[in-house]
Amino acid sequence: MFRNQTTFVIGAGASAEFGLPVGWELAKRIKNRATCIVDGLGRLVRPVDDVVSRLVEQHYGHRDAKNALEALRAINAGIRTAVSIDAFIDRFKRNEDVVTLGKLLIALEIAVAERGSLMHPEQIVLQSLNSNSATADDTWIGSFARILMDGVGDPSEVGQNISIICFNYDRCIEHYLTEAISAAYDIESDYAAEIVNTIEIIHPYGTLGSLPISRRLGRGILQFGPELEDDVDWMDIADKNIKTYTQQQHDPAMVEKIHAAIADCNMLVFLGFGFNNQNLDLLRVSPIAKYGEIAARNIYSTGYGIAQQVNGTIKRRVLHLLWDTGIEHDENRGRVQIEYGQTCAALFQTHNMNFSSFSRSFFLEEAEGSLRRVSVSSNSED
Repeated sequence: MFRNQTTFVIGAGASAEFGLPVGWELAKRIKNRATCIVDGLGRLVRPVDDVVSRLVEQHYGHRDAKNALEALRAINAGIRTAVSIDAFIDRFKRNEDVVTLGKLLIALEIAVAERGSLMHPEQIVLQSLNSNSATADDTWIGSFARILMDGVGDPSEVGQNISIICFNYDRCIEHYLTEAISAAYDIESDYAAEIVNTIEIIHPYGTLGSLPISRRLGRGILQFGPELEDDVDWMDIADKNIKTYTQQQHDPAMVEKIHAAIADCNMLVFLGFGFNNQNLDLLRVSPIAKYGEIAARNIYSTGYGIAQQVNGTIKRRVLHLLWDTGIEHDENRGRVQIEYGQTCAALFQTHNMNFSSFSRSFFLEEAEGSLRRVSVSSNSED
């Protein structure tokens, strides 16, 4: 199992290792899906994408379609100027149509991405035909699951000492852990799914919806990697489940859970995280008086795709999440380890022992030559 009270902060780079598009690649896909046909007079006619066209017609009707087409045009033209689709939507937070259709486009692309991910059943079938194919087990989530379950005899106790703050919309973590726990303990997938639901997994910007148990579908529930042509109310899914940065600010219960996971952890691990200001603001607890003096803890992060020349800046951004003063930064700077050039999978290979719970036991000889294993209690895992 992991060291007690470990918090993982998951960014887009972590899902990229499952084959999901991130960053500019995701933005390009959204840009393409937002493209509209223009007639000879320069007038917007309809979306090029058949799914988007159908959904716009159903939701807006003929009379209000012009507003939808103008919103799609704005997304298509402007998304390249934002650091992320989330930031672009936040820029247009007062434009209801851009927000509505931006969230719809996110939902559609994430559904396609889940279906194409390494852990989708269709991809697993293809992997079985080629022994050299990459699998989800080869990524960081495979190492994560093995540590998560190591030394845990009762499946109901899996993951009860960790928190996950996942800034991604996909449900890859939940899906993989359900399948892994089911296989590890030879239990029904439904029971494994219920166990995963007890693990604290926080999605600040929402997801496509909860994964079904016993294949039961309903409002807010959506199977992993659904077909876009399935009988799904995508407008409702996007509206109810995908959150913008502004909407997240108005969810105090969610923010409270995020703050507690950051302030109270004994170890903090960033996986594929980009350290942009918008997300850091949601994590920052240093100015919040009720958490008092924040205790020291080890902090680890991947640095894949980040130039080592910004090491000082990255460390300051991390330290400012927890501590305000220069003295506190000096005291804790050595505890922040950024592994530049390392993917999430590589980080687990490097720090497997640092992440894993440490226990001490010895064997005590008893009567008739028998041995009894005795655990040594300790308040520290260092």
